[in-house]
Amino acid sequence: MLHTQIRAFDAVAHHGSFSRAADALGLTQPAVTIQVKALEERYGVKLLERSRRAVRLTEMGERLFRMSRRYSSLEEQMREILTESAELESGQLSLTADGPHIAMGVFARFLARYPNIELSVAMGNTRFVREQLMERRTDLAILPGVERHPQIHAMPLWKHTAVLIVGNDHPWAGRENVRLAELQDQPMISREEGSNTRRITHAAMAKAGVRPRTVLELGSREAVCEAVGAGLGFSIIWELEASASTRFRTLHFRDAKITSSDYVACLKSESMRRSIKAFFTVAATLSNQREAARRSLP
Repeated sequence: MLHTQIRAFDAVAHHGSFSRAADALGLTQPAVTIQVKALEERYGVKLLERSRRAVRLTEMGERLFRMSRRYSSLEEQMREILTESAELESGQLSLTADGPHIAMGVFARFLARYPNIELSVAMGNTRFVREQLMERRTDLAILPGVERHPQIHAMPLWKHTAVLIVGNDHPWAGRENVRLAELQDQPMISREEGSNTRRITHAAMAKAGVRPRTVLELGSREAVCEAVGAGLGFSIIWELEASASTRFRTLHFRDAKITSSDYVACLKSESMRRSIKAFFTVAATLSNQREAARRSLP
């Protein structure tokens, strides 16, 4: 807790504003404000003078900022020493991903190469995965759309194409493709807020001026697929997730190409750890092999 509060204070002092500190840490501005306020209240001191236009350090804030800068540097040096001395044949890694279909192939390949590394895995939507990474609750993440974040080191894995799925008894079940305009007023099973799938597919429909009738919002791909299989409506998922399923039928979009790119990511401050570098290497090899296989298809 204290470490998190000092990191928030250090970022505000370094960037000169709560909003820029929030951007650098990948948090919301209220979250950073709460952490700094908690630090001040914890020790009964005032570290920052706040105004509408700027944030100014108090005398105590200046002293703490000088120490927090040294603390950050020392923390990084200690991390480097510990990771350099650790043998890659053993150890632990935590990873959070926004879907098993995307991540399991990488996990399997990594564990086959390094069987004595203990890999703990958590799943969630894109918002959850990003929060876990930025709050240092996971070592690695697999998620979309992080290639330009200033605090994140990311490498592209592969690109996905969206497809439409309907139940086996749906009137469209015998078709191979569909136009976006046909989705107007049709019952849709949607992902929840914070889902990258929801964000991208809803944006594509909005751009085309199409408004389906959302009948359910569900928090996982598995639940969405079950609802579609039960005949409650159509949904849009990624083609990789729809492969070889007998619960529903898959249709391609005739007049639109909806895509998303996934990345393996870590914080830049962690990118030189041997185990993390090894995971990136395994992921890159698998990504290259998949791309070569895709290009070889007729």
